[in-house]
Amino acid sequence: MQANALLRLRTLLNRHRRILGSISAALAVLLIFGSMSAPAPATGPEHIVAGLPEGFVAVPVTLRSAAIASSVRVGDKIDLVAPSETGSPRVIALDAAVLDLPNASGFGSPTSTVILVSVAAWQGAALAAEDSDQISLVIKSR
Repeated sequence: MQANALLRLRTLLNRHRRILGSISAALAVLLIFGSMSAPAPATGPEHIVAGLPEGFVAVPVTLRSAAIASSVRVGDKIDLVAPSETGSPRVIALDAAVLDLPNASGFGSPTSTVILVSVAAWQGAALAAEDSDQISLVIKSR
């Protein structure tokens, strides 16, 4: 009984193989073109900067290493520190908010050490002028 049903199915498939082949080819083409959709529009730093509160600026900060940059998340509150001439830590910016990370919105590369932070306008100029290869951070809250 089961062999008879398989024989009938095989006969039907052989009879309609061109139609089934055409349908399979059309489905393959649809799947290929469906997977080639346009990438989502980037919400780059310019969109982030537009939402800053009055009196705050966004500053890209180059940290000492990519490992330090990967330890923070968007929204973290951090203090940015650098060594002074005597070697003791010197606070450059207090309560900076992490706005963006490398490759989170299309800026930087995954191995980049640059993060985008929001600080009070009076801290922005000092932070931008800092020797960038010595900056580290202290995570205050998540």
